[in-house]
Amino acid sequence: MKILVIDDERSIRLSLKIGLEKLGLEVSTAESAEEGLEIFKIQAPDLIILDINLPGMDGIEALKLFKKINPSVTIIMITYMTDVKLAVEAMKIGAYDYFTKPFNLLDINKSIEETLQYVKIKKDLNSNEDIALIGRSPSILNIKNTISDICQLDYDTTILITGESGTGKEVIAKTIHSYNKSKPFIAINCAAIPQNLQESELFGYEKGAFSDAKTDKIGLIEKANNGILFLDEIGDMDIGLQAKVLRVIQEKKFRRIGGTKEIQFEATILAATNKDLSKSITDGDFRKDLYYRLNVIPIYIPPLRDRKEDIPVLVYHFIDEYNNKLNKNILSIEDSAMELLKSYHWPGNVRELKNLLERIMIFKKGNTINSDDLPDEIKSLPSTISNSTLEDIEKQGIASVLFKNKWNISKSAKELGITRQTLRNKIEKYNIKK
Repeated sequence: MKILVIDDERSIRLSLKIGLEKLGLEVSTAESAEEGLEIFKIQAPDLIILDINLPGMDGIEALKLFKKINPSVTIIMITYMTDVKLAVEAMKIGAYDYFTKPFNLLDINKSIEETLQYVKIKKDLNSNEDIALIGRSPSILNIKNTISDICQLDYDTTILITGESGTGKEVIAKTIHSYNKSKPFIAINCAAIPQNLQESELFGYEKGAFSDAKTDKIGLIEKANNGILFLDEIGDMDIGLQAKVLRVIQEKKFRRIGGTKEIQFEATILAATNKDLSKSITDGDFRKDLYYRLNVIPIYIPPLRDRKEDIPVLVYHFIDEYNNKLNKNILSIEDSAMELLKSYHWPGNVRELKNLLERIMIFKKGNTINSDDLPDEIKSLPSTISNSTLEDIEKQGIASVLFKNKWNISKSAKELGITRQTLRNKIEKYNIKK
């Protein structure tokens, strides 16, 4: 990957160049923003390391210009400790991160390696899919490390991805595939295909296997051979079909419907669900043996409300994305608006946040998002919950869901994962009013 270092201190340019080239990276340097701009236009670097205090055009102005030319470019700022406020301002404008002088080269190399991992994923995935792996919370960093470890192995395994709707389970699957895009990636949504058709879609069939089988049909399992088979919403798979899928995983072979020939099968199998499979097993809707066979490597994606430190990073990513798509020039979001976004319950998770930013930016005229741009169910929340009790947080979450659903008790109870009577009890307990 290409890196451009812009700093007026020769020692810093040289030390970064030497250190990063040892990582196998292609590094160019410039001592001014103006010189860096010329290199940027020719080389299109993947990452820019940009000093804030530069002669001539300063780093903040250069950041704005680089982002205007290429909104998706990733930029890390360099600053002295006395100028950290400027670095924070730079992140509001669109910088990915910053580090302070004097710095330890080993720490900087580690930070840059993590940033380049983000850049690689960003390049490999389409922008409308790149939502799950953006963040700096411990849970997201752990998921990134897990994926990296998995993909460095030349070994087919089974992975179970769990999390609420909208957290980005499919993106995790596509991120795993992005490490080797030459392999086939075959996905089936078990909730979207009628149960009576799931078997023929997965296994295919031979001509004459049933009345409508006029020709041979290759199933998705066969198409995924030597690649990745992604079973989305595995919790909705027919219980009878689950036994046949288990056999494929264990014996690494299968037959088409109506066929007699055993077909060998080697692939990484990813399964995803938003259901509680332990409960499904208890209810008799999911096989325990299949669960244990799928859950060799578990990946759990926490809901957005449990990783609020990722919200600012996601917000600026989506601003960046829609600036590019909508030809807008949104530069920042007011602190009060960001605090409100961090206070919201986000029942729809990252998908809901992405859709909200898209809606705001379609209609936004200025270059700063403020509290007035937010929907009523978010504006009505306190600006921060950092000092709230757990009961306060629960009250705010219930109130926001009720407001969103126009006080439809059944719909709100389902979204909150509680019974209607429990919801009514909590409304009375917290004295929540329309």
